[in-house]
Amino acid sequence: MATIVQQSGADIGMKFDVQRVPSDGYWSNYWLKAPIHFGNINPRPTPDILFSLLYASNAPWNESQYKSEKFDKMLVEARGLLDEAKRKEIYGQMQVMIAEEAGTIIPVFISNVDAISGKLKGLEANPLGGMMGYAFAEYVWLDA
Repeated sequence: MATIVQQSGADIGMKFDVQRVPSDGYWSNYWLKAPIHFGNINPRPTPDILFSLLYASNAPWNESQYKSEKFDKMLVEARGLLDEAKRKEIYGQMQVMIAEEAGTIIPVFISNVDAISGKLKGLEANPLGGMMGYAFAEYVWLDA
């Protein structure tokens, strides 16, 4: 992925120095410290959690260093709304802000697909990821 970004940047005159770093020190030595880095975010059950973790001005995992007072106000407003249509509208506006203003590249969206046997019982959809948020072993059983 880094070389694709490097090649695409070259097309518009940007130069990226791609450096391979040791995986055992990535999180402590490079993540949130290097000017550009790669990561992935596991699914979360609500947009508020993602916006709060990744894009609020004081977000602990604000990888893009995005800061917007307007965004922060919209986040708090949407969080307190009981009107789902209005909350959805505000979240949509916030996504546009991120797409147009934040330094985030989203090259792919991961789809989780569960495939099971008819003998498996107890499996239910979970917004935290495939196989019940990776905790399926705690909730399922095989029908004899």
